[in-house]
Amino acid sequence: MDAFLRRYATPLSLVTGIGISITGILMFFGVRGELGDIHEWLGWAFVVALLMHIVRNWRGLLGMLQPRINKALVGVLGIALTVLVVTSLPLGGQSGGNRAGGPWAALHRVADAPITASAPALGLTSDQAIAKLKAKGIAVENPQQSLNEVAEKTDVELPRIFAALMTEG
Repeated sequence: MDAFLRRYATPLSLVTGIGISITGILMFFGVRGELGDIHEWLGWAFVVALLMHIVRNWRGLLGMLQPRINKALVGVLGIALTVLVVTSLPLGGQSGGNRAGGPWAALHRVADAPITASAPALGLTSDQAIAKLKAKGIAVENPQQSLNEVAEKTDVELPRIFAALMTEG
């Protein structure tokens, strides 16, 4: 087993890590299609490779954690990662698709309502909301569309639509 880990743990960690990085950067810049699925599968492969790497290099990792500054850094980054993950979880269950409940439920209700109803919740008239979206290159067919429908038809993520509506100008 040790020979197997010595031979494959680091190369697999490197290759899958590079793959996740490349697909993640492409997704950040709006490249879609099957890339999300590829990114997820590479993520699972990376988890396996990382666990192999940790098992193989366990003593070295413990040695790196000896200085207090390193322990503090790992602790702070671990807490920050935990906060990011926990705050992105759909709290309160899911209601259709990938919809979050809990603290995000109100936002999703605004996104599901027609623009004529959602714009006032954002401090805008429906004409102002449509003008802001069009100024950002986001096509709106009519004020009866919901922000979710606009997002689906234009392939623009909902947070970007909200950002377009909430920015001044």
